[in-house]
Amino acid sequence: MPGVNFSVIGYGNIGSRHVRFLSELDGAVIQSVCDIIPDRAREGASTAGAVEYTSFQDVLNDPDVDVVDLCTPSGLHAEMAVSAMRAGKHVLSEKPMALTLDEADQIIRTERETGQRYFLVKQNRYNPPVAILKDLVESGGLGEIFLISSNVFWNRRRSYYTDEPWRGRLDLDGGALFTQCSHFVDLILWLGGIPKKVEAYLSNVDHSYIETEDTGTVRMEFTNGAIGVLNYTTATYGKNMEGSITVLGTKGSVKIGGKYLNEVTEWNVSGVDRPEIPPGSPPNTYKGGYQGSMSNHDKILKNVIGVLSLGEDISVSSDQGRITVEVMQAAHLSALYDRSIKLPLSGKEASFDIRRSPPFTKRNI
Repeated sequence: MPGVNFSVIGYGNIGSRHVRFLSELDGAVIQSVCDIIPDRAREGASTAGAVEYTSFQDVLNDPDVDVVDLCTPSGLHAEMAVSAMRAGKHVLSEKPMALTLDEADQIIRTERETGQRYFLVKQNRYNPPVAILKDLVESGGLGEIFLISSNVFWNRRRSYYTDEPWRGRLDLDGGALFTQCSHFVDLILWLGGIPKKVEAYLSNVDHSYIETEDTGTVRMEFTNGAIGVLNYTTATYGKNMEGSITVLGTKGSVKIGGKYLNEVTEWNVSGVDRPEIPPGSPPNTYKGGYQGSMSNHDKILKNVIGVLSLGEDISVSSDQGRITVEVMQAAHLSALYDRSIKLPLSGKEASFDIRRSPPFTKRNI
């Protein structure tokens, strides 16, 4: 199988992990590492045995780069993805796909116009308990689904924001819903379908020094009448507490829990025994001691290589990334205007940009 040449853009916490995963993956070649901070670019390139760049344009001009791997701040993902595809590169992007629906649509248009492939990191779909739950839902083992609930009770202390100044900014971070919780929104939609209505309450309760929200509740109503609910915060005292998703149906109830969606904590399914769960990858542990989601990036990267080298199906489509952005944008609109928001978004609601909203303070917007 021919190698696929990657350029990792952004050598911070997550970029360094991408370099490690790519270094261990058959069929992957790290062609270059790019970071606007020269010391980071130098460290990443040295670690990977790759070319060092401090200019994104230099990466786009490099004919040996097949895939641009975006590990940059959230607010840069869309613009960089579009530029890369127009330069003839495939794109792998960390979540979120974009901070606005307009940007997500621009990515999809560019993907179709150029014929380049767009890949999105949604590694929690590969968590062993989550994969089992998805199969159970699709097989009808839970009967008619009527409620999907997810809790994300995490801690992000001051050092998390001061270590990387882009964090907590509306223009580059987008907030806890976009940055920490887009994985969980994706899973609710992956299991439940596309909502027809969204309601939300968002607030900043314990991070007065940032512009974004740190806490919220998002309620989704699906076309079949089922309800999806996300409760989240990055203000949990002291440390992460829970990252979970619960699915209730007419034939059973399942909760995937632990701190990182890594344990089956409840299993009550008619005619189906509790499964043996294979061990999953440990969660990402970052500078400062905080932890994120499970480390299944190797599976995402294998899919990129499989699609480009072997013609396999893509695991997460740009359309799936788009609906996650649309729901999160609707949540911000709902909190801003204190009303439910119907989907699909249209008109001014579809063009809404959270970066033009006033900064969050210790209140509901």
